[in-house]
Amino acid sequence: MSSFARDNVIDITFRRSRERNPGDFPGAGEEKHKMHDPAVPSSGAQQHDVPVLRRAEQLLRELTGVSSARIVGETPDRIKEIHILTDSRVEPKQVVRNVESALLAQLGIKIDHRKVSVAQVRSPEDATAARIVGFGSGERRYLFAGYEFERKMAHRVECRVKLQKEDEEYMGSAEGADIEKGRMTVAAQAALSALELAENDEVSFALDGVKMIDSFAVPVVVAGVYGLSGRSRTYLAGAAPATDSPEHAAILAALKATNRWLTTR
Repeated sequence: MSSFARDNVIDITFRRSRERNPGDFPGAGEEKHKMHDPAVPSSGAQQHDVPVLRRAEQLLRELTGVSSARIVGETPDRIKEIHILTDSRVEPKQVVRNVESALLAQLGIKIDHRKVSVAQVRSPEDATAARIVGFGSGERRYLFAGYEFERKMAHRVECRVKLQKEDEEYMGSAEGADIEKGRMTVAAQAALSALELAENDEVSFALDGVKMIDSFAVPVVVAGVYGLSGRSRTYLAGAAPATDSPEHAAILAALKATNRWLTTR
């Protein structure tokens, strides 16, 4: 082949190479084919995580005593809050442990127990039973309409007690430590707070303490209360069997302690 022919072959090959798609060369077409950085969550990844969180909520609703569950967060590893609504069959501390175990075992989601908030309400059966509990007489005839517990933060709970008089409702609340003695104390204090509201703050109550006595066939909760009216101070005491729960018994004990004093003062 002559020198002229070889030069033309080289020139044609070079021109054809230049006419190739720029995307065939390494580094070319970067604007069209950007690689995804796994450290930056894409909208598609977040959309994929939404069904996982909904599955987690459905799983929590199937736990014993849980009637409602809501998870606040964008992804399973960025859960901010978990809100649980339960009845009185399971203690709030056990509910939190159940939530942790269920999410980890079924979905591999590990959570901080401090992010779980539990609100406890009376079941329909319990509420019906609670409404037959009345105390006082005449104008001071109140009905104990139920109570609920809510976990406020680690090792702290709030109790709310509802009383009824005809068409009016009175809600008292108290907050304290999430231990058995602490839960009984806040339950009794919330009941006294509801009474003060019902009495239009004409009287005051100071809880001396609550104690559960186990020396009988059924444990009994005893409450000591100071009744304050004007300059007078009267020590009151009431007791109730813990057939339902210590907290329920503490509420009834506090209400029974104030019963006769309210109607005779």
